[in-house]
Amino acid sequence: MSAPLTGVRVLVTRPRKDEDELSRLLEAQGAIVTHLPLVVLGPPPDEAALRRAVERADEFAWLVFTSAAGVEAFADHRTADRPLPGVRLAAVGPATARAVAARLGRAADLVPERYDGESLARALETHTRVGDRILILAAEGARPALRAHLRSVGREVESVAAYTTLEVQPPEAADIVAGSDVVTLTSASAVRSLVRALGPQAALRLRGIVVACLGPVTLHEARHAGLHVEVVPDAATFAGFVEALCTYYTTLPGTP
Repeated sequence: MSAPLTGVRVLVTRPRKDEDELSRLLEAQGAIVTHLPLVVLGPPPDEAALRRAVERADEFAWLVFTSAAGVEAFADHRTADRPLPGVRLAAVGPATARAVAARLGRAADLVPERYDGESLARALETHTRVGDRILILAAEGARPALRAHLRSVGREVESVAAYTTLEVQPPEAADIVAGSDVVTLTSASAVRSLVRALGPQAALRLRGIVVACLGPVTLHEARHAGLHVEVVPDAATFAGFVEALCTYYTTLPGTP
């Protein structure tokens, strides 16, 4: 019996890394994976501000990481290998929690049941007290909902841009998209970049191609852009993403 995604041409648009978990999981299910990064990660807009915040990390009750990239930036700017005693660590999801364990040498103290900023905000409200000082490490231009919610319930919140997210539109994007069966989108930035790359007829160019979105923020951005999204996982993880794609393909009419 063949794997559910055997022969399916899946386009991965997230930044490419040496160990790409999403691509590995897709290929394990038989997919033919093509990479077209529509987002690249850049340095923080203010290196000095990030370094000052990192060196003051011991002053906070909680450090909050909204991505693995934020963990990497924190670890890279930490000049001393200190264990951060008394500081608790929150991660938005499993991939970020794995980065915390790998780079900071300890498990995250908090990972919300749903892996998005709103769920993280609610979990932190439950696990913190009024007056607690919280440092959020996120991308430049990250949505303000997390820090706004925590401030609204009396927490003292600082936020620092740990890295930049740059949207890119490779000239070959339209041709590569046209040769795909599935386009995966894992961030709102990737959606915006895809739409710009395909031009005013983006939604028309994607007809007949399965658009799959990871997480509610990405889904909202895609729908706002007029895209028809067919696959959204219940759990905003790469494993959940691939499982949702497998379910989609195994339940298509005519599938044995």
